[in-house]
Amino acid sequence: MTAAPGTVEKQQPRVTNRARSALLAREATIMVAVYVVYSMIRNHAPNRVGAANAHSRDILNVEKALGLDIEHGINHFFAQHTAAITVANYMYATLFLPSAIFVLAWLWRRSSAQYVVHRSVLVVMTMFALVSYWIFPAAPPRLLPGGGYIDTVVAFETWGRSAADSGHGVSNEYAAMPSMHFGWALWCGLAVFTVSKVRWQKVLAIAFPSVTLVVIIATGNHFLFDAIAGAAVYCVSYAVVRVVRRLSVREPVEELPVAA
Repeated sequence: MTAAPGTVEKQQPRVTNRARSALLAREATIMVAVYVVYSMIRNHAPNRVGAANAHSRDILNVEKALGLDIEHGINHFFAQHTAAITVANYMYATLFLPSAIFVLAWLWRRSSAQYVVHRSVLVVMTMFALVSYWIFPAAPPRLLPGGGYIDTVVAFETWGRSAADSGHGVSNEYAAMPSMHFGWALWCGLAVFTVSKVRWQKVLAIAFPSVTLVVIIATGNHFLFDAIAGAAVYCVSYAVVRVVRRLSVREPVEELPVAA
């Protein structure tokens, strides 16, 4: 007996929802696994303080030679304004992971094809950063001996470095190059900017990495070159993903039906 058209109409959304739920569970598992592995490897990288300080001094010397050593002035300027630096401290502490999760969810809802591209870029970026943390430890300005930078979390008694506020937690304090705070913020901004057709969303997409750049410098967590390295990691990762996708023999990713 042939099912009535109305029956098919009712069953199809359930199949679609089930398929999308399975895909969503798979993607969530992948991204959680990537972040857990990233955190474990990053935090267990050799804590070579001497090498990290030497590398950061080299970075600072190059910036001085190029007239780009802007960190000290910005750090001390914000330290004179309690409200501004308090906001910056909490932004640094809270926006890193949630912003990436939000953009991933937004991409998932907008376009499965674009989601796959940008998710892949994020994963490749994370892997590149891990390699750098192991072979090139670098101290943040606030921990550079004799640098004269203010550790704003300590000075203003706010929380803001995961489990490492005191410098003795599980987080690797000497994994500053490249800045993944800026790299991920740039990824968020460019993903939204390239996919969205809404003007105010594009404006926010430009503003987010711009504000993040100010925040990471104002709080004494990164040099300008750390952010530039984060941007370079994004560019290389995006290029790698595009090349791999062009060389792939797989069928193009089809848009997933959006459940009603």
